[in-house]
Amino acid sequence: MRLTDTTLLQDLERPEMAPVRQAFHARAFVRGAMVFHPRQDNRIFIVTRGRARVFLSYRDKEFTMAVLDAGDVYATHTRAWVQALDDLEILVADVAEVRRHLGSMPSFNSAMIHVLGDLLSHAISVIDTLAFKDVRNRLLEFLAYEARRLPRCRECRHCGRCEDGGMVSLGLNTEQMASIIGSSRQTVSSLLNALAKDGVIELKGRGVICIPDINALEAQTGMD
Repeated sequence: MRLTDTTLLQDLERPEMAPVRQAFHARAFVRGAMVFHPRQDNRIFIVTRGRARVFLSYRDKEFTMAVLDAGDVYATHTRAWVQALDDLEILVADVAEVRRHLGSMPSFNSAMIHVLGDLLSHAISVIDTLAFKDVRNRLLEFLAYEARRLPRCRECRHCGRCEDGGMVSLGLNTEQMASIIGSSRQTVSSLLNALAKDGVIELKGRGVICIPDINALEAQTGMD
């Protein structure tokens, strides 16, 4: 779920940002690894490759607050966990060290506030969705959002069957989709099969789903 079109990676490459860039060091994690745990030392990190999931955990339940893509930023002093959804590369720095440069780097400060503001907005949307919408609607909205955001696969761009849809590669298995929408793998699997039976989607395997008509899919959820 790309949070924003603003990318701090571009800002960090500018010559005047060299003092800030030197505060960051690179780290890599394999898919599925836990990157940060709650209440860890106050760090700030920027995703450079792959995706990271930010989630809350209570007993046997997990609630995904955001999926960070390249260029997204996050700080680790919250109650959230951070897990690598793909093989992940990040730039990480101590918050106090970065803070020392913010007064002289207003453009970096503005970009970071923009990204963190989008993260907060998305987190509120997630809470609203979990509190007031059932699992089926959450799944439909997630599929529609990803279909609008991700590029169509080459095969679907030329198949001639889609009205206003496309084939999208989510890069997520059923368990990962379930964790994002706050459900179980079994429930999501059953809902996907039901949607496929109804002709709303076509399951192509390995996280690839064909959505013949995104507008028709959104109409089932009551989305504006």
